[in-house]
Amino acid sequence: DYQLVYEFRNVDLNHYFRTGAKAEAAIVNRGGAGAGWFDTLDYFYGWTAPIDGAQPVCRFYGTPGRGPNSHFYTASAAECDLVKKDPGWTYEGTAFYAKLPLNGTCTADDVPVYRVYNGRWRENDSNHRYTTDRAIYNAMVANGWLPEGIAMCAAF
Repeated sequence: DYQLVYEFRNVDLNHYFRTGAKAEAAIVNRGGAGAGWFDTLDYFYGWTAPIDGAQPVCRFYGTPGRGPNSHFYTASAAECDLVKKDPGWTYEGTAFYAKLPLNGTCTADDVPVYRVYNGRWRENDSNHRYTTDRAIYNAMVANGWLPEGIAMCAAF
């Protein structure tokens, strides 16, 4: 089974947010996450369970008063464990399931999910964007975001 993973952008913060929860997406669409958020219509499919090698995608939010006003996602168990030890991030659970790239690539049956980073950790304003669109990834890098390559592989 699959679930749609929605993307939102906050025009005031220049932040991006993903959710695999339909109910949460509806709340953000109704303004429940605050002003400035809109649906980018950039979606991909994640798995709803660990099927065919899909891994849990860890979801983190910046620890209030300590971390950034942002979410971070990783399908890597090692990276998840590392971020769990960072007091600036609070683990929120599994967002959806995705596969890990092998040697930096996804199989022909999967879609690469690229990750870029705004590099604003000094300002406590870290934000990552996750996209399956290579042109968006390249444009973000051209605009100063830091390329982090393929973070995970989504369902095709």
